[in-house]
Amino acid sequence: MFGHQIPCGERGMVGSFVRLQPYLGANTLCMVCKNFKKGQCLQGKGNCTMEQGPGCRTRDFFLFSEKGRWNFNHTELDCYDFCTSSNYYIGDLKISSFCCKGRDFCNKYIGKGKE
Repeated sequence: MFGHQIPCGERGMVGSFVRLQPYLGANTLCMVCKNFKKGQCLQGKGNCTMEQGPGCRTRDFFLFSEKGRWNFNHTELDCYDFCTSSNYYIGDLKISSFCCKGRDFCNKYIGKGKE
């Protein structure tokens, strides 16, 4: 029974539910955010579940400045099956990717977007 919901508590919790899912192994719940800065999701907030595969992904986006250094722009958080930790360079854009699994919302606490 996927997605079965039951009430959470009896006092003052009207409309609150807990989602029950069958045990399928080491699932990891990941944060999803299109624009994450200073520990806050500014756009596209949600979550996703990785049942298998690499897990939660954090991507930091940097723009190359006229002063010759990489300036942090924003962070994106999501689930990704083929996640690898790496740096990609596309012109004046640098994308640093990090992966984690085994701890719910582990991607919220890594990368530049937390600062």
